[in-house]
This record gives sequence, C-alpha cells and structure tokens, in this order.
Amino acid sequence: MPNPKNKVNLSSLPDLKNATDDEIVQILATKGYTQIFNLIDVRLMLGFVSVIVAAAAAGYDYYVGFEKAKPFTAIGVSLYFVLNVAFTAWIMYVEKGTFYQGSKDGKKISIISTTKKYSPLYNLNVTETTTSKSSQAAKSFTDFFDSNGYIVRLPLENWIDGLILSVVQDDSSAKAKGSKDVRKRE
Repeated sequence: MPNPKNKVNLSSLPDLKNATDDEIVQILATKGYTQIFNLIDVRLMLGFVSVIVAAAAAGYDYYVGFEKAKPFTAIGVSLYFVLNVAFTAWIMYVEKGTFYQGSKDGKKISIISTTKKYSPLYNLNVTETTTSKSSQAAKSFTDFFDSNGYIVRLPLENWIDGLILSVVQDDSSAKAKGSKDVRKRE
C-alpha cells in the first residue's frame, strides 16, 4: 500500500509538480547519480545571511534602544534589501527553475521542470552541462499519478531514463543502436 504521506491533491498543479520533482530526485539517487548542491548552497547562504543581518539589527535595537540603533538599523535594512534582491535575482536568472543538478560517470546533468497555469502538462528539460546537449519533453501528470493521488514510479522512471539517455549518450553509439529520438533537442 502506498504511503499516505505521499498522497497528492490531483487538482493542485504545484503539488503535482513538486511531488514529481521530488520523485525524480529519488529516482536519480537510485540510478547512481550524485546530486550537486551548488545552486542550493548559494540560495541557502543568501537566505541565511539575510536572516543574520535582520537578527543583528533587531538585537542591537533591543539592547541599546531605538534612537541609538537608528544608523545601524538603516544599514541593516539596506543590507537586508540588497541581499533579498540578490536572492530573487539568483532564483530568476541563475537557477531558472533548475531543481536538480547531478553527475554520474563524469557526465553532469541539470534538470528544469515547469508547468503552465491550467495545463496538466509536466515540462522537463534535461541538459548535459559539459556539452550543453539538451532534451525537452512534456507529459501529462495523469501518466504518473493514479486516480487516488499516489505517484506511479515506473512510468516516470522510464520517461526520465529516456530523456537522460538521449543527452548523455554519444551520438555515435546512439546511431549504432539505431535509436530514434523524437524529442526536441537544442
């Protein structure tokens, strides 16, 4: 029986997307991929420093009083603002929706997932980062979830395996096997 904690509201696209993203991370871990946390580390560092700045400004204000703390509070608020702008820019322009980066056998992959409002399609972009070889595909969430809201791992695992194989496999070995890739490549 499926774990009741993993039940997803089938009417909520963010819940479906997040559950699918989490399942892909677990699938890749079982396939021998080692997750690279560089993007997450920078995000955490920016958030952590922002909280430290806010806590230091509030603590200083508490101990010395508002009037004495005004200059320090102004600096703290300004620094907090700058750090949060950097945080937002990092998420929008660097991460760009990347939820997974990992490596296996010297091949590094990056995976971006998106959904569009009112569309039950899960869009995935897998990129082999050293060659910039990319493969995009979309599937309906109904392919990965049963009618009760539990994820069905096998179809998702087969789909992600095919996408990753299309970007990490050498073109010469793909032609030798006679494989045809109908996915959009960049």
